[in-house]
Amino acid sequence: MLYTENGKFGKLSVIGLGCWNFGAQWNNKVSEADAIQIIRFAIDNGVNFVDVAESYGFPDGQCEILLGKALLDGYRSKVKIVSKIGWYGRREADFGVSRSKYVRRMANILYNKIFKYKEFDVLKRSPELLRLCGHACCGRLQTPYIDLLLCHDDNPQDMDSFIKAFRILKAEGFIRHYGISTNRINVLKRFQEKSGNECSACECDYSLLNRSAEKEIFPYCQNNKITILTRGALARGLLSGKYNLQTVFNEPSRMSWNVGGSERSNYESYIKKINAIKQNLKTEVVTPYAYKFVFSNEHSPAVVLGSTTLDQIKQNIEIATSRLSEENFKLLTSI
Repeated sequence: MLYTENGKFGKLSVIGLGCWNFGAQWNNKVSEADAIQIIRFAIDNGVNFVDVAESYGFPDGQCEILLGKALLDGYRSKVKIVSKIGWYGRREADFGVSRSKYVRRMANILYNKIFKYKEFDVLKRSPELLRLCGHACCGRLQTPYIDLLLCHDDNPQDMDSFIKAFRILKAEGFIRHYGISTNRINVLKRFQEKSGNECSACECDYSLLNRSAEKEIFPYCQNNKITILTRGALARGLLSGKYNLQTVFNEPSRMSWNVGGSERSNYESYIKKINAIKQNLKTEVVTPYAYKFVFSNEHSPAVVLGSTTLDQIKQNIEIATSRLSEENFKLLTSI
């Protein structure tokens, strides 16, 4: 396992285990026993941080509860916990009217639109309520403290409330570090300034197909000793290499890639680039290169990866034992 140390949050394995997949959200099929086995195997084999959030799972909080169970029997002391707050209560309504992912998703969208669910939550995010969210995270995780707690809102209107809550939680001993999950450089700068340079980490989207963080976020983090965590290394699954121009998507978040969809032209461009990668590297398996590309970046970010099977986490750990060769890094960059 390779490690990196690029900011205030300390030494991290170049890959961390993302726990969103374990929450039965959008019909993910991972049993509790399998999830615990995956989490513990990752930790036993060098992964030293896990990533979760209060709103991960169906219903909300399930991922933290499961992770808390996995970290019993001495595992808590072997790993750093990264969690996030900001979308407490309910991410999606549980109507129980259909097992269809599409019908359930459409019902949730309608519910949020009618009741302005997220807007209502934002207006009530006081420092005290956010502080209590931090306490609740610790309770679900069965831990006396969280190593890093992030603002889960990409562009919070109530940034001062988050920072006040984080400072109280830190003084109370419930968190060690705090930061923000955002892809916006202006938001990151404002958060750093309002926190009096106390921001310890920024989690942002970064992949071969979305390299925008290289321009401003990565250099800013390096200059301010802010640890860089990244997500989305497979670009919504595109860099798994399993999709082509004939693929038909039924999952709502990808349906716009279908013929006639609003993102079809972008999708076709991405497939063209992925095919070029396969051709130049003489491989059909793109995933290892996509992951290595991220943590081989000169700013050495730590990458949050999801795994839903034991074989998958084994493969990911093997990927994290070496960086890309200079030749392949240049090749991927050029494509």
